[in-house]
Amino acid sequence: MKNFLLLDEITFCMKLITIQVFLFATFTFVALAKSADAQGVLDKKISLNAHNEEVKTVISEINRKTEVEFIFSSTSIQTDRKVSIKAVDKKIKDILDELFGSNNVAYKVVNNQVLLYKTTSAGKEIPAEAETKQKANPITGIVTNAQDGEPLAGASITIKGQKTGASSDADGKFSIDAKPGDVLVISLLGYTTQEITVGAASNYAIKLVTSFASVDVISVVGSRGRPRTDVERPVPVDVFSAEDIQKTGQTELGQMIHYSAPSFNSTKYGISNVTSYVDPATLRGLGPDQTLVLINGKRRHQSAALNVNNVVGRGTVGTDLNVIPSAAIERVEILRDGAAAQYGSDAIAGIVNLQLRRNDSGGQYSAHYGLTKEGDGKTYEQSVNFGLPLGKNGGFFNTTLQMHHNDPTDRSEPYTGTVYSSDPVVEAEMIEARNFNRQIEDTKYGIAKNTNGIAFYNAEIPLKNDWAIYSFGGYSYKDITAYGFFRPPSNTKRRVLEIFPNGYSPVFPAKLQDFSNAIGVKRTLLDGWSMDFSNTFGRNHIALYSENTVNPSYGQASPTEFFGGNLIFSQNSTNVDFYKPFKVGNLKSFDVSFGAEGRLEHYKINQGDDASWMVGPLTGTDVGASGREGFSVNNAVSRNRSNIGIYGDLETDINDALLLGAALRFENYSDFGSNLSGKLSARYKIGEYFSLRGSINKGFRAPSMHQLYYSSDADAQWLTIDGVFDSYPVGHLRNDNPYVQAAGVGALKPETSMDYNLGATLNFKNKFVLTVDAYQIDIKDKIVISSQLDATSDELSPIFSGSGYALVQFFSNAIDTRTKGLDIVSTYNQNLGLESDLSISAALMFNETKVRGEIRTPAPLASVGSKLIDRSMIGLIEVAQPKSKVILSANYSYKMIEAMVRGTYFGEVSVLQNDAAANQDQTFGAKILTDVSLSWNITKRIGWTLGANNVGNVYPDRIAFPSLTGSGQTPYTRFTNQFGFMGAYYYTAVRVGF
Repeated sequence: MKNFLLLDEITFCMKLITIQVFLFATFTFVALAKSADAQGVLDKKISLNAHNEEVKTVISEINRKTEVEFIFSSTSIQTDRKVSIKAVDKKIKDILDELFGSNNVAYKVVNNQVLLYKTTSAGKEIPAEAETKQKANPITGIVTNAQDGEPLAGASITIKGQKTGASSDADGKFSIDAKPGDVLVISLLGYTTQEITVGAASNYAIKLVTSFASVDVISVVGSRGRPRTDVERPVPVDVFSAEDIQKTGQTELGQMIHYSAPSFNSTKYGISNVTSYVDPATLRGLGPDQTLVLINGKRRHQSAALNVNNVVGRGTVGTDLNVIPSAAIERVEILRDGAAAQYGSDAIAGIVNLQLRRNDSGGQYSAHYGLTKEGDGKTYEQSVNFGLPLGKNGGFFNTTLQMHHNDPTDRSEPYTGTVYSSDPVVEAEMIEARNFNRQIEDTKYGIAKNTNGIAFYNAEIPLKNDWAIYSFGGYSYKDITAYGFFRPPSNTKRRVLEIFPNGYSPVFPAKLQDFSNAIGVKRTLLDGWSMDFSNTFGRNHIALYSENTVNPSYGQASPTEFFGGNLIFSQNSTNVDFYKPFKVGNLKSFDVSFGAEGRLEHYKINQGDDASWMVGPLTGTDVGASGREGFSVNNAVSRNRSNIGIYGDLETDINDALLLGAALRFENYSDFGSNLSGKLSARYKIGEYFSLRGSINKGFRAPSMHQLYYSSDADAQWLTIDGVFDSYPVGHLRNDNPYVQAAGVGALKPETSMDYNLGATLNFKNKFVLTVDAYQIDIKDKIVISSQLDATSDELSPIFSGSGYALVQFFSNAIDTRTKGLDIVSTYNQNLGLESDLSISAALMFNETKVRGEIRTPAPLASVGSKLIDRSMIGLIEVAQPKSKVILSANYSYKMIEAMVRGTYFGEVSVLQNDAAANQDQTFGAKILTDVSLSWNITKRIGWTLGANNVGNVYPDRIAFPSLTGSGQTPYTRFTNQFGFMGAYYYTAVRVGF
């Protein structure tokens, strides 16, 4: 074992060295590439036809056609001189040579602007003081919001390096004395500071972009029309910048969002099958498959893994957020509102939209190292993000490389069950004789071992005639190892004493590959219509393995390593979207959007090794690789489906106070038919600071292909049967299985929802923002997994006779649910002077889900008194997620130092057992986790952080009933999870900008 560990360490170090060499080469390439920027400005081509025009008119025409800014003194270079020039597709530098070649005027590029200056006859630049003295002239302008064109009052306008200053009035207008070459610095709290170099013009229109570090940020999700701030929207949207999520101290994207947004939950599980590979992520207390994930506004594919274990999200398939590099993220937008009418299936709970970075120069290298208080879970992560210019008209190619590795954590405790013999004397003698250690080395209860490499990109290049091409995507490879429970030699059904005389603990490696690519074109068409045509492809592939285990039915001929099969899901979406803002009567705005989507999906299961699932020569034993039976020839499947959707979206500002929106979407699926979704929304401003908002949504979620076509001959599930808590093989049958049909369970149909939202917002001078939103979500025909039915019982054997299964389960639209909740989010930012700032935020979530009405049980099952859905499944829906969650955080910065403290309150959760009479239900109490960090910005480009997450080393409540601990191995429950059970985690991180 030590040799293997050493080999792992050597391999890991080699990977680190390889990454570092590659990053060095990348940095060198970027540095060399930068030298071409200036030449790129002068190489832009243009066609001109000027006859007897003033020089300044020609320069203005070049500026208009190429968007290249010129800096010059009108008197120094005599811009009133008249010239004639004809140029067809000529470079700017050639035109400038023709304009000034004989007039002792030269040019050079400074900060992507062309500076024109006077020279001597020998070509030397005339010093500024020797030029005609320039007097400061009145410069006027207007400052507006770049997103909606509204004037901004109180903006500060100063001349860089001088004390001269002014501010914008109520109409956004300002006046300041400046001369050509002066740099105006325009700043306003909540907006990105902008610098403008004064040229020949005397009036400037300055558009400020909202800063994502401000309290009121712009988002694009939730509306097909113009981007708006959260308080301006009719629906709630949380926006987290890259800096926000990185301050959590987490390394995986799902965990970053978990500790940023109260309405979002994603925690780590141990010994829970595929949930060790793909963390279930939920929004507003609903299921993982009821949240739609977008990247750059385009639908993201789901994971290939279906969660069939008794944990949160049982019976669902979600999107693996952790294959997306956090270093590639510019911001995260979370729409807390149903949006199926705008984006299609899966958006019942809301949307998570990930906007990728777009910078075309510079970049950042980051490194993270951490470990738990127990000394395990060592985490290493390196990432680099950099941008390069693409083309000559503002295009970009942004790339992210990220490498992550974490060791497993282990919070298992000594095995308390029978090891060799039920005779205590014999047991004691054999344990002593064989030096058996009840702290089983190979049983690790905690987060899985994970090595992950990711490469992502985001690119766009403008073309002629208002065309632009864009593309983004990436590849991720995860090598994950999860762990199983100890199989003692006393267990006659699972032991093979010739191979493992002292028992064994299965190990479950998996190789995950995820690929995605989107490519599209955008153009402004005739009459002001904007068109976006794109194709997005994604594929998720999981290869499952089992090691250190046996197929007991093979006896001593059993292998100890198995390939369990492949899970594959791919999705291709083709979209065309149109948008245009109209001028209609006295309406302030009238935005129209419509479009169509065609989507193809493919789901596949490949069978595993024969020995991983076949029945061997021995009888009276378990069959297949113990802990994870492979997929058999009967489980192998390859299916496709398609759907077509069309939508229309209207949004109008009736006036400054009232905003109304409406959306309608029709979809047709090849496997179940059609659906019509709709949405109405409104926002009304009451005075300058206060607004009311609300929406009504009729949504839907199509059955996933996994739910339609997944099957397994024996999913190992930990159940309590006849008072014995153990792992039992359960056959999962498809709904088109003849036995399921004989039980009266029909084909799956879509879930439908009605979503009601009512909220209020307060924005006080862009310093303090408060949003309060209440909601109710009614879901009809929710798809859930049945209870594990005893197919051999007297009541059910007539239905399942000949099936060969002892316990069976399947999907059905058996229940309806109602979710009620309240979200409160507030943020306060204050500049304290003396180069110090304070930011305080508080976000609260209160949520409750209940099953409504009776469980719909088919007549053939109801007639024999069998309930279709058991108590444990109801518990996972109603009480397994926190009903309350609060995140309080404060950030204080002083010059180069920044301190952060964050407290996260997780409400109580409960586990319901199927046997109510056993009185083994348990509620796990609320907990508070505290995170702290201290950052030192050594320079503008180099920063260093020390931090601790869960600094108080808080753990969940322990399991109260020894019979539910896997013979003592799992002191913390596996069936629900507020924040994991890793304990305190200490880390250091460094960033280097370039």
